Amino acid sequence: MSDLNPSPPAPRLVSAVMVDEWSHLLPGPERSAFVGACTEAGADDGRLQSILGRYFSTWKTTLMADDLSRLQMLATYVQIRDYVKVIWLEDDYDFEETSPSESSVIWPRHEDGQVAAEALGVGLLKAMLAAQQLRPDRLEIRDKRSTRACSDPETAAILARNILDGADLAVTAFILRKEFAMTTVITAELSAEHQGQGTGFSILRKADLCLRQNLNLNSYWADQILLHAPALKELSLSFWKPCHMPHTPAFVLENKAWPVLEKLEVCGAMLSAPSIMAILSKSEQSLTGISFRLTTLGKNSTWAELLSRIGNEFPHLTWFKLTYLSEGPTAEFRINFLDLEKDSVISEPYRTGLKMLKKGPAGNKRIPVVEYRGPDATHVLRIVAECAVAVRL
Repeated sequence: MSDLNPSPPAPRLVSAVMVDEWSHLLPGPERSAFVGACTEAGADDGRLQSILGRYFSTWKTTLMADDLSRLQMLATYVQIRDYVKVIWLEDDYDFEETSPSESSVIWPRHEDGQVAAEALGVGLLKAMLAAQQLRPDRLEIRDKRSTRACSDPETAAILARNILDGADLAVTAFILRKEFAMTTVITAELSAEHQGQGTGFSILRKADLCLRQNLNLNSYWADQILLHAPALKELSLSFWKPCHMPHTPAFVLENKAWPVLEKLEVCGAMLSAPSIMAILSKSEQSLTGISFRLTTLGKNSTWAELLSRIGNEFPHLTWFKLTYLSEGPTAEFRINFLDLEKDSVISEPYRTGLKMLKKGPAGNKRIPVVEYRGPDATHVLRIVAECAVAVRL
């Protein structure tokens, strides 16, 4: 939870009637336990505050039916609503037990799979947020699909876009990632202090993005976060169904608004060295950590050249991690760092902070994972680059 939005003081002179009214904001099964806990707390403000925080700090809603009615009621209770720190949106889809035809709280969808926001109480939630009736520290959406329709992360995130556009929130961190094949999680960490000030993504410092296939200007999240978040310092990029780009998009190479990054992590991607260097174009003096995992270089790019260049051009690097890298249009070459085993290649002082994963039987050993953390990261990375050997599968 953010320290900028602390728990409010417990209401004084709480009557049994007030407790009964508040209990009706909760789902049926929780009401009697809430009333009993408040009754037992009596006039003890500390205990009452703890109880209110326990029951109201994370508010889970489908934005449908009775859930929506209770959310509307909650927003009118000045003494209670400030306890809400997390608004968690999720429907009642159960992959094994429930079919959409059997439940009134399964999100309806358009043909392309996106949630039909107009059928939910999205407009009401936005109005509550814009009016600062609700001032959460975090907005979280869990989009669940059936085994017959896997969740495309950018399509799933349209619901988040519908809520954030016009709600006048201040986003400090944003996550769009696949939790499972059928579940996409979208999380926006918020600053209650800056809510209602037209801040948007201007103070965003951390982003974890799972995009559809590649870096594409038509992606709303790539545009908003990669091009319009000047305070961004930590970026994690992954791709749902990565594919090679025949040409590096002009917006990648020509963009003058790339953020000044301190940390970059790339996972599950097929990119070219020029694309990666373009993303880092403003970060020569700021970058301290970099990671590539399950990443393929295409367009005649090689890991040996790219890693050497990063080691030479980013002097403040203190950490890097390389995990299962490959090269070629179809990832037909896997990168092996086997020579790092030799003492003649990397001497003892530089082995402190160096970790390697060795795989394979005798005679076919390989080192596909290398990590280093320490003050000599740039020097060690240059050595690692020299040991990067592409082996055809």
